[in-house]
Amino acid sequence: MNLIRSHRWREILGVLIMVAVLSPLATGLPALAADQSLVFEALGVLQQYYVDPIDPVKMLNAALAGVRAQLSTGGVTATLSDISADVSEAEARRIFVERFMSAVSAGQSSISDTQLAHAAVRGMTESFKDSHTGFLTPQQNAERRQRQRGQAGFSGIGIILGPRDGKFFVVTTIPGGPAEAAGIKEFDRIVRINDVSTAGMQVDQVSGMVRGPAGTQVTLTLQRPGVTDPVVLAVTRASISIPSILKSEIFEGGVGYIKLYQFVERTGRDFRGVVTQMQGQGMRALVLDLRGNSGGYLTELNSVLNALMPSGLPVYTEIRKGGTTRVFRTVGPALLPASVPMVVLIDENSASAAELLAMAIKEHRRGQLIGEKTAGAVEASLLLDLTDGSALSVTTFRLASGLGVRLEGAGVEPDMPTALTTADMEAGQDKPLGTAVRVVRQYLALPAR
Repeated sequence: MNLIRSHRWREILGVLIMVAVLSPLATGLPALAADQSLVFEALGVLQQYYVDPIDPVKMLNAALAGVRAQLSTGGVTATLSDISADVSEAEARRIFVERFMSAVSAGQSSISDTQLAHAAVRGMTESFKDSHTGFLTPQQNAERRQRQRGQAGFSGIGIILGPRDGKFFVVTTIPGGPAEAAGIKEFDRIVRINDVSTAGMQVDQVSGMVRGPAGTQVTLTLQRPGVTDPVVLAVTRASISIPSILKSEIFEGGVGYIKLYQFVERTGRDFRGVVTQMQGQGMRALVLDLRGNSGGYLTELNSVLNALMPSGLPVYTEIRKGGTTRVFRTVGPALLPASVPMVVLIDENSASAAELLAMAIKEHRRGQLIGEKTAGAVEASLLLDLTDGSALSVTTFRLASGLGVRLEGAGVEPDMPTALTTADMEAGQDKPLGTAVRVVRQYLALPAR
């Protein structure tokens, strides 16, 4: 079961691009053309798998809304009225085909059948207002598969990009990537790309200029905290694999730090391995950084929870069709003893599985949460392939915390609110991390009880 990685489906790839500044590797398999049959295929998938009953006529009207939006974007005018709510599903399908063919005729010189079909499917999924129901194009679907397998699904320079107030900062460089090798550092601000200023750009424009085929070069002009003159670096793009753990180190006094970025295949194994290694190096406390972690697989979440929490604790709840519930509990001895203080960093981009982890730690008082309220995107979904290579993410059941608190739309509140501001980044200071380290050091200084 997959907890999909985006908390805003309008930005499903926007999150991947916005945060990772990467471009897709060629898959070698061309996407198939699509038409109205893809819309009916998607409707059937939603009818079969979505957690709640759906109205097919309402769905087809949402599909028409998507088609109208696509035509409008392309500067095409066409009258596509909604289908009456009181017709049968069979009649609604017949009317939809008529409307769709009218759209095809209207947009034939500038908009393809495939674009219209994808817009229709996207219109249906967006109508749910559901964080985990959405549409992936064939390209996005191929990227998703490779990323979740831990494979090189992209080519780029290997940075995590943080847009703030119209400025574009490097939050982290991906270990072993071209950016790290070229000397790009945390909180460098990208001011020019190949001599083009980033002032006034949107994040997708910055992403589009930075990414590109492996082996090609991009030149970045960076404003580095504490350095007066701009830093100019040429970076050769390469295939990028994004690991689950972007950073791990031990600070002074035995304070361990782990930046856990995603829950993909082998995340649990990798996390347990890093914790074990750090314990061998004298780790006395842990700061777990979940900022920017937008989720992944429940199975991998389970493995991380079991490493951090005592056995037998309720950590999340599945709510199935009809209201039946199933509570998941930790199993086996915890890898990290309860005597080791822990602080968890969260922000508005911590979503899905990351939110369940944070809430479990909060509910059972295993550690303290520092940062900003999380995304509030906590449902469970399946990713289901469609015949043209695209895919649907479909919410198949609801999720709640171990004690039954629904987090969808609400998020998890930190115990100690602390934001990473634009001024902090310009100064090269990660104040939430500094606060977290200070708090765990205070715990270590307390007398044993």
